[in-house]
Amino acid sequence: MLSGSVDEDVNMMPAAPLKSLLLEAYRPCRFFGQCREASWEPENGYVPRGYLGATGHAEDVEVVMVLSEPGHPHEGESYDVSLGPERLMAACAAHAYECFKHGRDLFHRNVRWFISQLYPDMTFDEQLRRVWITEGRLCSIDNEIGSVTDRTCAANYLVRQIELLPNAIVVAFGGKARRYLKGLGIDFIGAYALAPPGANHRPARPSWEAAIAEIQQRRSTR
Repeated sequence: MLSGSVDEDVNMMPAAPLKSLLLEAYRPCRFFGQCREASWEPENGYVPRGYLGATGHAEDVEVVMVLSEPGHPHEGESYDVSLGPERLMAACAAHAYECFKHGRDLFHRNVRWFISQLYPDMTFDEQLRRVWITEGRLCSIDNEIGSVTDRTCAANYLVRQIELLPNAIVVAFGGKARRYLKGLGIDFIGAYALAPPGANHRPARPSWEAAIAEIQQRRSTR
């Protein structure tokens, strides 16, 4: 499947409230220009993206996995702006789905591992009804390893995403994700990043295991 096309057999659009919210970012987003470093270059893969899941009802989502921001587009990743906001969003979700389903790189494989520890008896598609994978900011930035430079996206999209998922436990992966959530006053479980370089550090796997244990403990007391 090409990045800018929509595979009709892969419908990975999120629950209606999340879909309506994120469609705002494809009109395009009104914060381009105000949000530093954010780029709208669909032909080069630079559009809001990096989210996946919540494919059932919003109330079904039990875990929100907050990452920092999407990495730079993959080689050949591009999107056709003439598709319009909804089909453009569908193309982004389909591309993310293929990357996670097939474990394109270590980051995607680590995410799959984490989810599978929580839902070992479910298929990936079934797991995606229970999990929402998202970003502190929805656009790539020049320096992926740098510190938080702008909270506009988190303050306008991330906080609203979490508000729409009333039954979810929030997990922040990496320092930037933690800082976004702290700035928003949102309760979360902290863990190491799932992408390198943080994912390569020795404490990373134990932090993921501790997060899994805390999620399971919280779920058991609900």
